[in-house]
Amino acid sequence: MDLEKLACLKSWTKEIKAHASVGLVDMKSRQQVLQARELGFFNLVDREDPVDALVAEIRGLLGNYSRPQLPARIPEKVAKSVESTCASLDMMSAAALSGEPLPVKQLAGNAKDITATIAEEGLDNWLNAVQCHHSHTYCHTMMVTGHAVSFSRALGLPETEQFLLGLGALVHDLGKVKIPLSILDKPGKLTPEERKLVDKHPEFSREILSRRKEVPKQVVDMALWHHEFLDGTGYPDGLSGDQIPPRVRMITISDIYSALTEKRAYKDSLSSRQAFAIMFDMKGKLDIGLLRKFRSMVQGSEFGRVRRRAV
Repeated sequence: MDLEKLACLKSWTKEIKAHASVGLVDMKSRQQVLQARELGFFNLVDREDPVDALVAEIRGLLGNYSRPQLPARIPEKVAKSVESTCASLDMMSAAALSGEPLPVKQLAGNAKDITATIAEEGLDNWLNAVQCHHSHTYCHTMMVTGHAVSFSRALGLPETEQFLLGLGALVHDLGKVKIPLSILDKPGKLTPEERKLVDKHPEFSREILSRRKEVPKQVVDMALWHHEFLDGTGYPDGLSGDQIPPRVRMITISDIYSALTEKRAYKDSLSSRQAFAIMFDMKGKLDIGLLRKFRSMVQGSEFGRVRRRAV
């Protein structure tokens, strides 16, 4: 790079010097290293290094987005379970994007741990903790998981089924890693094109999960079909009635309830009563028998009110 071009770039980079920045250079080239430093880039990563090195450098500067900031009042067992689950979700998302092997065994272990933690510490403590997470995606995923495993436990299902539902809940929105955050976190109404892309996330989940033999088919089904409705108006396959397995129906109920009662910067949370009024009004779409049992579980607990603050 000649001096004229360097001077031009230097004028453009004045504004970023006060912020965390990373330079991507050929570390074998002394000229590139010196020019990068001249431009104000002192955190340098070799172009030949794997992507993980760049991600690690950025995280070192900005902090790990997947780690929640939990208050001291959260029980230690719950805090450890949430932090471990967040780390696994982070690994799962990165692997899904890079094509690396999915940490399914690790996530299955998290599902078992969540089930045991909620059984010991209660669902309310779990929800209070996960709602402290700054990422709405992580928060929602762990809320759905908490509701799903608690629901299966309330129904007296075997532990193996509880773990399976927990794993399905943890990956039910995995396909959203292929959707830009500018769309996922958009505060206003989505355009028809944006909505069409968001509605493809179950298919993206299938693409990611079905290629892995270690992922149970039941888990793939939960990720693919959790937006299907009994009356055939859901997506992506327009299933109806008995075509939708019971465990998928349970994930759908847990997903909708979590979405209605969680608070985001652009919407208030609904009370438990308001959420159920909406869900029972979805005539023909949800399994009413399961929905009644889910409501009984919720009303018999102390987690009806969401305490998450909008950010």
